[in-house]
Amino acid sequence: MEPILDAASRAAVGEAMRRVADAEIRPRFRALAEHHVHLKGPGDYVTEADLEAERALTPLLREILDVPVVGEEATAADPSIAAVLATEGTAWTVDPVDGTANFVEGSDTYAVMVGLVEDGVPVGGWILQPEFGHMFEALQGVGAFVDGRSLSAAVEATRGAEARASLRGEEPRGAVSVRFAVEDVKAGLLAAEPELGGYDELRMCAGFDYADLVTQQVGFLVYTRAKPWDHVPGAAIAAEAGFTVGRVDGSGYRPAVEVGAPLLAARTDRWESIREVLARNLGL
Repeated sequence: MEPILDAASRAAVGEAMRRVADAEIRPRFRALAEHHVHLKGPGDYVTEADLEAERALTPLLREILDVPVVGEEATAADPSIAAVLATEGTAWTVDPVDGTANFVEGSDTYAVMVGLVEDGVPVGGWILQPEFGHMFEALQGVGAFVDGRSLSAAVEATRGAEARASLRGEEPRGAVSVRFAVEDVKAGLLAAEPELGGYDELRMCAGFDYADLVTQQVGFLVYTRAKPWDHVPGAAIAAEAGFTVGRVDGSGYRPAVEVGAPLLAARTDRWESIREVLARNLGL
């Protein structure tokens, strides 16, 4: 089966993201006026950078592959847009500024993310970290890459023998979203923590969290919220890099379903053992 995008089209996605980041996002970084920042909900920011970047990126993606675009900000204005993710079709997802709260605070830990869904399954992902210049990308059946290199080769090249030995001896800690969990889920996650070797906090930017996972800086990720634009790109990249993303209750990950058991992302050979610990403590 041929990949849904050819090499030129895959490259065009990254080029479009960089162009929009340079034109609409980076000039506004640490330069936002007060009236350019708004709250959609508690702790949920939207800025002029989010809005303008999504407006610019949406038509560029449709030029590459003319399918619906499920953008975070467009969906906030019209929730019915996301219904396409439940159909047997193809759609883009766009998070124009992932980690908007970080962006507002002047932290460079923000990302631009694009995903591709086919028949309700993540099949493509692109994560750009604009202030660092890094691009993580993957397409089902093609492979996972960072900055144009095979992701597995890049990870191996950046780790010395000592680091690899340490990794074999002791898995890195997981990063878990406890702070925003409802009370019974929070209690279950905290109860599982000692058995799982402790948790670090998520970076409040899925584009950095998933990058940390696939480069083995963290051992696993657990999320209690699952907006499609936050997880489609990372799930697609993780799958091509030898990781599994699914619900702790074993139901799998479908972008059209935003609520349910917490979402777990981990190396495939560890996923089930971690899932079992979490499920037992969460009563699933």
